[in-house]
Amino acid sequence: MATRTLDKFVRRYTTLSSALDTLVHQRLVLLSPSRWDDTNDVEFMELYRAHADAESVLALCCAMASETYHHWRVFTQGMEGVCIEFEKAALETAARGHAGVIAGPVDYLQIKQLEALAPEEAHRLPFVKREGYSDEREWRIVATCLEEPAFSLPIGIDLGSITRLVLNPWMPPALADNLRTIIRGLPGCAKLKIEASALTNSARWKAAGKKLAG
Repeated sequence: MATRTLDKFVRRYTTLSSALDTLVHQRLVLLSPSRWDDTNDVEFMELYRAHADAESVLALCCAMASETYHHWRVFTQGMEGVCIEFEKAALETAARGHAGVIAGPVDYLQIKQLEALAPEEAHRLPFVKREGYSDEREWRIVATCLEEPAFSLPIGIDLGSITRLVLNPWMPPALADNLRTIIRGLPGCAKLKIEASALTNSARWKAAGKKLAG
């Protein structure tokens, strides 16, 4: 898929329970970044909170990149992982409907590039990450809570902005079939496109290998 096409969508890799919450309540929930694995990221979010003189900074992360093994293993939990693909423009519109909420792609910098930034560019802190993460092509929604501490912030979405839901590569077929039935029984989800990832078990890939081997 070409990069220009990829840029039209963002993918939220998450747990099954979180995905069901999104579908049932038609929302995405921004949370504190304090428990993120990358302590560089955690530090930058805290620096941004202090710079903005805010009580809290909350965030939600998506990817603009194609599906990778890394996405499934790092951002989901085993066979419970789910990827929800959204139209990026629709999520940008939803984010703009909330005061103090911004959305955009992450910039990947080398340390020397970060060191060259001027203090007036401190507003970029929530959208800066080390170059080694660039393959993720991350896209974030960030909320700045100025008046009082907050631990979560729901952002309402239109289910029509969901282009498809992808079940993780390790989910047993019987469970995947049952899950399709359950999800399509939810209000507004009857026609939702639901696919099972073939990343680690592709019949087409294996067939090509067999053809190559003769």
